[in-house]
Amino acid sequence: MTVESAEYPWNGGLLRRMQALHSSGQLPHALLLVGPPGIGKEEFLQAWVSMLVCSSPTAAGAACGQCSHCRQHASGSYPDCMVLSPEPDLRRVFESYPPQRCQVRERSRKTARTVITIDQIRELIDKLTQSSHYGGLKIVIIMPADALNKEAANALLKVLEEPPEDTLLLLLSERPLNLLATIRSRCQRIDFPAPPITEVIEWLGDEYSRDECERALIFTNGAPRHAQDLLTSGELQKWLQPIEQLTALAAGQGSLLQIAGDWEKHDRAWLTGIIQGWLRTLVGSYAGLREADEKVFGNNLRVQRDRLHLAGVFELTRLLDGYVATQGIPLNNRLMWEAFLLSWQSKCLKKKAQK
Repeated sequence: MTVESAEYPWNGGLLRRMQALHSSGQLPHALLLVGPPGIGKEEFLQAWVSMLVCSSPTAAGAACGQCSHCRQHASGSYPDCMVLSPEPDLRRVFESYPPQRCQVRERSRKTARTVITIDQIRELIDKLTQSSHYGGLKIVIIMPADALNKEAANALLKVLEEPPEDTLLLLLSERPLNLLATIRSRCQRIDFPAPPITEVIEWLGDEYSRDECERALIFTNGAPRHAQDLLTSGELQKWLQPIEQLTALAAGQGSLLQIAGDWEKHDRAWLTGIIQGWLRTLVGSYAGLREADEKVFGNNLRVQRDRLHLAGVFELTRLLDGYVATQGIPLNNRLMWEAFLLSWQSKCLKKKAQK
């Protein structure tokens, strides 16, 4: 993979900078790669590690894809690279790298593991005490790093405090505050901001209109990969339906109980994410932050902005944050969404819009 042909072109500049640090011998021993979901962190990491392991890079510094190191890496058997994750079968990248030995011994588990355990870190430490097979970097990828449980995090901290020679630790995280502060302080942080909308729209291609692309990006909180998935799924209208139902309520139409019944059938995390994104758009509309939203959402935005109290919208945002905190807890979805819609009606809706 060349820098220029990376799946997410806005990461090309960072790839070149990191490769330059490596070439000059200025890489730190540990990097913490941070950014929201769907932004391209995993693909960046996959492209860069391919460049690091290649023994015959191109003139542009990209992996050749043909040398023995590249072939080993593609098959997941490169001996100086180790990938730690809770469930290897669920990786989006580095899928070819096998589970660790301690994970193989536990393959009889009926439920997917969600944490990286101390046994995995101990196995990592054993491997890092060995010499590099090829005399170069020993590369460790921990994804996601915020999946480290307490014991594993404390064990990894000792590695970060006294890193073995010629070792590069790459920690990937979407929730860095869930990591120990001492781990964060011993890594150089690399942030992945959301790319400019115009660049993402160009990347998405001409198959979709600009309005469709912008709407998909709003629904997915600016995550290009997720927006692409939404557009290719053909479900953009499905994602718009809850917003249209709120518009009907704001206009004094529709049935609160019927809407709650419809929402009960949806995945809670999916629907919560849609409404959170919509409320952010609504608040931005009050502040006049993005005129383009008026064209993208048209009547839905105008009706709700005109008939809702901004203070109430902020209260609903806090209520949704509470729903997010309960994602792993079984709740009665019908009662939860009824409570949300009642709050919408009592705290947001101006009296003249209510029947």
